[in-house]
Amino acid sequence: MNIKIFNKDFVVFYSFIAVTFILSLLLINLPLVGSFGYEFSVFFALLFFIFGGILNIYRTNKKISEKNYFLFVLTIVATPLITILFASFFKPICSFWFGLSFYTTLSVISFLISYFLSEIVQSIFQRYTKTIFLISVFLICLIPVTEIYFNPQIYFYSPVIGFFPGTIYDEDVSVTSTLLFYRGLNLLYFGLLFVVIKRKLIKNKIFFASLALLVAVIFILLSSQLGFSTTQYRLDNILPSKAETKNFIIKYDAAKVDTNEIKNLILSHEFYFEKLKTVLKFNPDRKIISYIFNDKNQKKKYFGSEQADVAKPWLYEIYLSRDSWNKSLKHEMLHIFSAEIGNGIFKLAASFNPALIEGFPEAIDNNIDDIELHTLAASAFHFGYRINIEELFSGLNFFKSFSGLSYLYAGSFSKFLIDNYGPEAFTIFYKTKEAEKAFGKSLSKLSEDYYEFLRNYKISFSKEQVEYYFGRASIFQKVCPRQIATELKKAEKFLSIENYSEAEKIYKEILKTTTNYLAVSGLAHIYYEHKHYDKALNLINQYLNDFRGTPYFYNLKLSVGDFYSLVGDTKSALTNYNDLIELKPHLNLKALAELRLELNKNGYLKNYLESTDSAKFQILVKLNKQKPVLSSLISMISLAERLNIHSDIILDSFYSPLNPTNDEEAYFVYQLSKYLLNKFDITNARKLASLSLRKSFNSIYYISIKEHFEKCNWFVKNYDSFFNQTLNR
Repeated sequence: MNIKIFNKDFVVFYSFIAVTFILSLLLINLPLVGSFGYEFSVFFALLFFIFGGILNIYRTNKKISEKNYFLFVLTIVATPLITILFASFFKPICSFWFGLSFYTTLSVISFLISYFLSEIVQSIFQRYTKTIFLISVFLICLIPVTEIYFNPQIYFYSPVIGFFPGTIYDEDVSVTSTLLFYRGLNLLYFGLLFVVIKRKLIKNKIFFASLALLVAVIFILLSSQLGFSTTQYRLDNILPSKAETKNFIIKYDAAKVDTNEIKNLILSHEFYFEKLKTVLKFNPDRKIISYIFNDKNQKKKYFGSEQADVAKPWLYEIYLSRDSWNKSLKHEMLHIFSAEIGNGIFKLAASFNPALIEGFPEAIDNNIDDIELHTLAASAFHFGYRINIEELFSGLNFFKSFSGLSYLYAGSFSKFLIDNYGPEAFTIFYKTKEAEKAFGKSLSKLSEDYYEFLRNYKISFSKEQVEYYFGRASIFQKVCPRQIATELKKAEKFLSIENYSEAEKIYKEILKTTTNYLAVSGLAHIYYEHKHYDKALNLINQYLNDFRGTPYFYNLKLSVGDFYSLVGDTKSALTNYNDLIELKPHLNLKALAELRLELNKNGYLKNYLESTDSAKFQILVKLNKQKPVLSSLISMISLAERLNIHSDIILDSFYSPLNPTNDEEAYFVYQLSKYLLNKFDITNARKLASLSLRKSFNSIYYISIKEHFEKCNWFVKNYDSFFNQTLNR
């Protein structure tokens, strides 16, 4: 084969190889994208899809042979891989094979499809081939946009990049059989069209183009049945039951949701709607559709989001799961309310700014873990957990930091603006992102005013408590997040079927790559199941200090205490428990430590730690029959949720009626009241909410306890009026 290396017609190819090399070098030094996994491969899939076809059209115009073209293509495709391998000598990279699976499935196939598409375009059209090719690329890119806009989904499959998983908060992304099937169909479709047109099996070009378009339309229409999209029809079959009220259509699966739960859902939706309507002075002009998935895994499969509940303001739809709706319903409903002040066809904030989009509902909700935003923000700011407000409200910087901090500051700053300048001014800011126009001040000056406000705000939390909330890394700061999340998911599945040996192998491999809390705690759990308590203790002590400054340090301190108890070293166990009580990183952790002291005092601790959930609950009942131990409520509620224990059984577990004497005990009683309300024991829930409220006036949890009490009252007052209506299932 004779290739003139310095042929002037090859300059474009050499240039593109150089660009690919430079981009590869840049990417491997960026967070997340440089992990050689999904994001890296998506970037090159998009690049190759656009320029692969353009290079082929250039080849045709310059009459360069296909053999030479494919040699250049091979070099272009290999360049990122060679760069990654070269870089691995100087910096650690994630699993090469994990990255290669994405690169092959996404990037390489996108180049091939682009080549096929450009050949098809050139065979049909004699002129303007480059323009027509780019228009074709644009139209193909529009398909997932229309799916996201009209369908109840946030994931998509596309010939351009292969697959987009949904929200950034779901770290587990891998090459699945569905993705392989989809890419296979991509190659089959474009490859067959290429063969047909090149071999002139169909000579009439208009007929060929019409047939190609028809097949594409049929494929799009069938994509939901094939698992590549989620249409309204498909979701209605997944969640076939319906409850309709004045302001909502709630869709769910009656086989999973019992009567009390749907009653709770109905009243909760209407309670928050009425409350938000009163606060905001406006409301959506149509009924809101609320989808309640059975669990987060089902929500990920059919909607595209596992960890986060989501709203689509332009469709007036919210997507929740049964295991999280209680925490997120109000926030997601606020996103729907924000449609009334949003812009464009998506009814969102100016420039799709995520800090504004999330800041508005956070500000109005004014609640993170039952605590007011400013209370948390002032303490976070005081102890150095800060975010530059100008950066936060610029571009996509909202996603750079740990999500908890981004949500906190976006909400607290938005609330500061609403409180000081009024909702009308904030609405202008939401619509335009122009601070001068909305508030008469620059964003820089507003930020300075906000920082000064935080400096003068009361500090309610210790350094340890702030660490517990915000001492975490964003996905951009983690080591190999996609690969690690995928491996953790595999280990979790092995644990669920008690295949401990395979799970152990995975956890150990993860710990060779990075210090990961879930791997440490998962491995410790395996040792616990095998009663290798010394081994578990040594493992946690080995990694404990690596987690200082994070919530995981305190969680592991509790585990250290537990394993010391199990090996008979009571003194060391009590030291760890007392450390947690003194530091109080979170009230729940303090309660767990206090409970263990009480169990130890009564001689139940070792038996409790080794027992099944059912036996643990009985031990706590026995403990509370002697005297009420309110610190045990957190554990009792957790066990009751897993065991699905009726509310009456919990209430009958205590020697005397629950009567909190301080704000911490009031918080525990408040948590029990929430559990009772979830079980639709409205009367007892309201009674306990009232008891909790009386002892919470100076508590950081007061606003949440007060709202919960109002919710219980509202349920009692409105129950009859709602359930005299007919529920359509």
